[in-house]
Order: sequence, then C-alpha cells, then structure tokens
Amino acid sequence: MIKARMNNQILLGLSHANLDRLRADGVKGGIHIKGAELLLDFDIYITAAPNEGILLEAMSDMIGPDTKVNIDKRLKS
Repeated sequence: MIKARMNNQILLGLSHANLDRLRADGVKGGIHIKGAELLLDFDIYITAAPNEGILLEAMSDMIGPDTKVNIDKRLKS
C-alpha cells in the first residue's frame, strides 16, 4: 500500500493483494491507517463487504448519534 498526503488530498494506493485480502476477510478484516503517518488528527479504517447494507449492519455498534455517515444518494432506496 502507498500512503501519501499532498496539500489537501490523501492518496491511498492499494495493491491487488490488499484488495484480495479485503474481499477475503470481509467486514471482519480491514486496513487500519494511523492518522499520525499522514499528519492527520484521525485514523482511517478501510474495510469491504458485498454491499452497503452489510457494511452498515457490521458497523452499527461503532456508529453513534454524533457519527456522520454518508451514503451516495444513488444507493439509497
């Protein structure tokens, strides 16, 4: 994986091996990026699932009343 911060952009370059691992591990696995590595005051967590519904269900215990969740309006029914 390649991680870079360029002005106001973050670049995360995932290899096919990273993507294969995300697909194989599903929501039980993931990639954790410490924000300090990119001079950020927050961490980044990347995970994957077959669809957004599964992602939301898996993350429901981490999402609280102050959590901002964005789902592309094209995916909402």
